[in-house]
Amino acid sequence: MSGVPMSASVSVLPEIVRITFKQLLGRRRTLLLLLLAALPSVLALIFRAAGQTDVNSFTRHVFDTISMTIVLPLAAVLFGTGAFGAETDEGTILYLLAKPISRWAIVAAKAIAAASLTIALTVASVLIAGLIEMVPTGSEGVSATEAQVGAMIVGSLCYVALFVPLSLFTRRALVIGIGYTLVWEGALSSLLPGIANLSVRQYALGAADWFFQLHRDPARLSPATAFSLSAILIVVAFVISTRRLMRFELPGGSD
Repeated sequence: MSGVPMSASVSVLPEIVRITFKQLLGRRRTLLLLLLAALPSVLALIFRAAGQTDVNSFTRHVFDTISMTIVLPLAAVLFGTGAFGAETDEGTILYLLAKPISRWAIVAAKAIAAASLTIALTVASVLIAGLIEMVPTGSEGVSATEAQVGAMIVGSLCYVALFVPLSLFTRRALVIGIGYTLVWEGALSSLLPGIANLSVRQYALGAADWFFQLHRDPARLSPATAFSLSAILIVVAFVISTRRLMRFELPGGSD
């Protein structure tokens, strides 16, 4: 909205974040996410009980298969599309837009809430699993755990940056988001090296290499490239989200 002081918009950010937290955590599917996020820790206990202490094996069977392919994208798509999804479906977004708050501030608050929850869930998932299985193996295990945490943070930010604007363009954002993560990120990004520059999964793996090389072969993107592309994605997604939200402008107002 034009004429809204930046200080006024910034001051309401915490309240919008708090409300969004409540909306996202109040859904039953969040409980299912928590159970899914606990799976790497359960597998870590099984690995430890079986005397399996190989970092590469744990990375391949648990981190790649469960954390990167299932837990991270699913958490991001549920929280990212849910940030605006519920309010758009129920029409309550009109009440939010009726307040004298800049559109960029609303987008920022929603994205912060969704990204914070995604990071908290995914980081806790790999960190606990790493403490159980990898950290006791020594410095290599500690570095591998740090790399996995780094990958979860970068991946969470990028996925949420994609899914927040998606929910402003379609009511089927959840279905489209899940399809995207399964087909593009889950299958094609692993099979086609040429699309690494357009894959959040590869951004996360490239960022992980800055801490420790999790796989025998380096990631398809260098850490510098992965961080740069991640930053570009986040900025572009924020601009698109803000411009899209302007189209919800109420009569008598202008952004």
